[in-house]
Amino acid sequence: MYMSQNPLEDWVQRVTSASQTFVAQNDSHGWLLKQSIYTHFPRLATLLAMPWFQTLSGSVLDVGAGTGALSLDLAWRAGGNGHVTAVDRDAEALEIACALAERVGVKIATLPGEATALPVADASQDTIVARFVFQHLPEPLAALREMRRVARPGGRIAIFDVDDEVTISEPPEPECVVKLHEAIRVLQSQRGGNRLMGRELYRLMREAGLTNVQVIVIPRVRLGLQNGRSAEAEAYQIERLLREREALIDSGLMTAGEFEAAVVATHRGFSEDRFDMAAEFVATGYVPAA
Repeated sequence: MYMSQNPLEDWVQRVTSASQTFVAQNDSHGWLLKQSIYTHFPRLATLLAMPWFQTLSGSVLDVGAGTGALSLDLAWRAGGNGHVTAVDRDAEALEIACALAERVGVKIATLPGEATALPVADASQDTIVARFVFQHLPEPLAALREMRRVARPGGRIAIFDVDDEVTISEPPEPECVVKLHEAIRVLQSQRGGNRLMGRELYRLMREAGLTNVQVIVIPRVRLGLQNGRSAEAEAYQIERLLREREALIDSGLMTAGEFEAAVVATHRGFSEDRFDMAAEFVATGYVPAA
């Protein structure tokens, strides 16, 4: 197997290889593992833009860790200087995270638990992170206050999330695709989530009593076809949409015909030389020192 001389590329290759091994073996979590694979470079690009990630150490808690995509990156960066614990309500996902960590040669601990009832002691964590979790939480402020409870005085809390309205497409997306995205936002809202979470992170951190709050917006840009196409990544994007098909139709947010038209248009868009931009919000705050 080709081994890159670049430590970052080598790390991505290791995680990809390990994750692909588990995709076929885990029907219920295969889509999440695929997401970890296809979004690894953007995820690392965001982390590497954070000064605190460069010197990560101490106790690190990953809230809503799933199959451990972020936990692995945190453990890789911290090396022997940190101890990473992954928390999630899904015990099977945590088992996969442990197995992946062993495959790629990093150490993580796992604990089953909820974001609003973290299974760790008060003031015990140096850094607490949650990536793409708050958009799913009915009570994000309660979760943030719980994160503050377990952070040490002077400890850091970092929330990564999206805001679906911070987007640009040129030429504009077809109306059927716009309607699909809006229907997905409404469906998530009906489930207690919020696809516009990014704009709320500053307020939530201030209400939770954090200090030195900063919010960084990192663009995610697709520049036409100049970087080539990936059939696997495109298939995954369609798979993500199809997972919501029944819920969207059963809720009356879309008809079957509207959904199929949007999927066809999305698939057609992969071959178009167009400009698309979305954004990831990263909010960082600190627990006041004692």
